[in-house]
Amino acid sequence: MNSELNAAITRILNAHIGPDGFYATPVPGLTLMRSSLTLPPQHMQYRPKVCFVTQGAKSLMVADRTVKYGAGQSLVVTVEVPVISQIIKATPDEPFTGATLELDAAIILDVVTRLDSMPHLHGPAGFGLVVNDLDAQMTGSLLRLLDLVRQPHAVEILYPAIMREISYWLLIGPAGRNVARMVLPEGQPLRIATAIAYMRDNFDVPMSVAELAGKAGMSPSSFHQHFKTLTSMSPLQYQKQLRLLEARRMMVTEGVKAGVAAVAVGYESVSQFSREYARMFGSPPRRETQHAKADPARFAALQESGSSLIH
Repeated sequence: MNSELNAAITRILNAHIGPDGFYATPVPGLTLMRSSLTLPPQHMQYRPKVCFVTQGAKSLMVADRTVKYGAGQSLVVTVEVPVISQIIKATPDEPFTGATLELDAAIILDVVTRLDSMPHLHGPAGFGLVVNDLDAQMTGSLLRLLDLVRQPHAVEILYPAIMREISYWLLIGPAGRNVARMVLPEGQPLRIATAIAYMRDNFDVPMSVAELAGKAGMSPSSFHQHFKTLTSMSPLQYQKQLRLLEARRMMVTEGVKAGVAAVAVGYESVSQFSREYARMFGSPPRRETQHAKADPARFAALQESGSSLIH
């Protein structure tokens, strides 16, 4: 059934974009993508969603972990986390093709409360990125969702029912515990998501693990342990990546100088900022701003891909 899903996505993309690019559909949270070329590693921020590949393959690095998924597979993301993303399999004849669908927490919560007696939904959540094979049930639900792209007048009525189907299949699958704990009030992922939202909104100010644990309603030791289980990095490493990603955005898209960006995102030492920036992105910040001025179209494309399907 993956070939049927790939054909459906391809038809929609052919009608709305050129050979490569993204299409934000009229279905809430559903974005389609195609790329005829492999792409270099790109740093970006993933948010809770399910990502589907119908042709080609991708690789992600999260801290010291590598996650790969390809045609006929999905990636279920249940925690907001910085990643290094790369399309590793794509050709003009067989382009990388896929979709992302934002998770609807309200619908998931409604479904999970009806499944609360299922044993596998209980217990602590694991790493917040899980690869699944696309089975017939999930593929059928996705095909029905794609049908709504051609019938936007039906979205308001049919979208909630199809998302309930998708939520159900996610909850009874390998990522079910993570998906459930993401929305349940007592779930660690939901508590940690509260702290992550605070970090995202205040990444430029100093903060301690104890302060973040308080935001999550957890003890510092428990918070640190569960945070690292979900994201594969410590809270302070996470904050550093948020700062560097924002500094890069400011320099590349707004032309802000490296020293100004460093201070704006909370660094007291510009030299420390330059070292950590080069370690994360592979080149010093000044060199990257020079490249952005020399080839603005390339960096504009990187920013578009970073905010869209290449998550």
